[in-house]
Amino acid sequence: MDLEQLKRGGVVKLKEKDQFSVWVRAVCCNMDAVKFRKVAELAERYGRGIILLTTRQFPIIPFVHFNDLEAVQRELKEVNLMLDRCGARVRNSDVCYDSNICPLAVTNPLTLGEKLDEFWQKDPGGHKIKTSIVGCPKQCTSPRVLSDIGFVGVAPGRFDVYVGGRLGLRPFIGEKMAEGLNEEECVRVVKNLLDFIHRSGREGERSADLINRLGAEQVRQEITKDLAEKVDYKPYACDTKQSEKIGGTILRIRATAGEVTSAQAQTIADIAEKYGKGFIHFAVRGSAEIPGVKEALIAEIKSELAKVGLGILDSGIDNLQSCFGEYCTNGIVDSRGLLKKIEKLIARLGLNDRDIKISAAGCPNTCAISPISDIGFWGVIEPIVAMEKCNGCGICAKACKVNAIELKDGKAVIDYKKCKWCMDCINACPFESIAGGKRGYAVAVGGRGGYSPADRRGGETRLGKVVAEFLSEAEALELAEKLLEEI
Repeated sequence: MDLEQLKRGGVVKLKEKDQFSVWVRAVCCNMDAVKFRKVAELAERYGRGIILLTTRQFPIIPFVHFNDLEAVQRELKEVNLMLDRCGARVRNSDVCYDSNICPLAVTNPLTLGEKLDEFWQKDPGGHKIKTSIVGCPKQCTSPRVLSDIGFVGVAPGRFDVYVGGRLGLRPFIGEKMAEGLNEEECVRVVKNLLDFIHRSGREGERSADLINRLGAEQVRQEITKDLAEKVDYKPYACDTKQSEKIGGTILRIRATAGEVTSAQAQTIADIAEKYGKGFIHFAVRGSAEIPGVKEALIAEIKSELAKVGLGILDSGIDNLQSCFGEYCTNGIVDSRGLLKKIEKLIARLGLNDRDIKISAAGCPNTCAISPISDIGFWGVIEPIVAMEKCNGCGICAKACKVNAIELKDGKAVIDYKKCKWCMDCINACPFESIAGGKRGYAVAVGGRGGYSPADRRGGETRLGKVVAEFLSEAEALELAEKLLEEI
């Protein structure tokens, strides 16, 4: 099977033999109750009864056997659901709330999201491009670090544009490339960026790589040219967009490590229909949210959630977010297990501060946005070359994304000052010449993904500072306790 082709189509291999995860697209980062109920049903029938709510703001069904992939996709189509994408493709746009729902929005991000869907529909492939749109400067979807091109609403129908954001082995905070553009100009900017990266980008490059290689000014000139020239497109209709202001509150449901069971997902869908507006919003920190809930009914809703082991985010800290963790092909540590222990630690300490954000990822790709959390963890492993086995083929050097490996005297030599402690070279070596040495958790503190003037810690988007590496789980928990006592 062509694993890369499957990946580009939203089917991603897991560690276990013939086991895959299915990425289900959520247009506008929302999904109506009927569709979410179908996702829960398929997770129960074809998976292991769990759903992951991801930082890309859509649900994933893990542990689907290869032989069942076709059936899952067929049944998703029955409720007009399709798969999202991974790999070198244009990704589904991350979008925050409709301006008729969020009181902080200065403009409606959904209208621009509908227009940018054109590029998802007609993506030729070849480069990873993530887009994100937020309706206010609070930046709830963290567009400056989670997206190659991010749009921040600054006035009605107007956006500032940031380019280059990404996390992973070579994190980059996006640079501002334009201010106060209208929606049609924003569409042109995306078209220009895609044309530019397909014309001038090297294999595997993203927008941050263009900035690093060619300079921010050249990238700015390329993507902001011909802004008055219209782009021919057909906007996608977001079926959960609101036509008028809705009252009530946004009910945020805690999903530790971004995980819910099929039964819990069914209950969330039921509550969305009974108490909300009939749909669920997937937040960047992995919680399921239901807008339009009357505050007088929250106690009743809490009782229904408790029956399936769920609660709302009205105490403790913000939702603890993780990635696949140990069952991803890149997974080094059990990040989900760590977070569940941290949750117990938080309860023991009696913390009640929902501004505190903690995330944990299984590897340095940090899909769980650990570097932009107050406390972020990710798995690391030391690669060690067995010189007697190495034949100097160079496959590991090509696999290394940070150029930390070179061949000397016909052997692979690792520059540990450059190494990011991922598993790419270990996984790539067909001769088992590179093995894992010490492994554990790296810890970063002080990260943040957006801006809030009311936040007592203040400040703009920033990456956390790494304060420790190769900690055992026990050491990571001990450090977490010390850090939480100081925040």
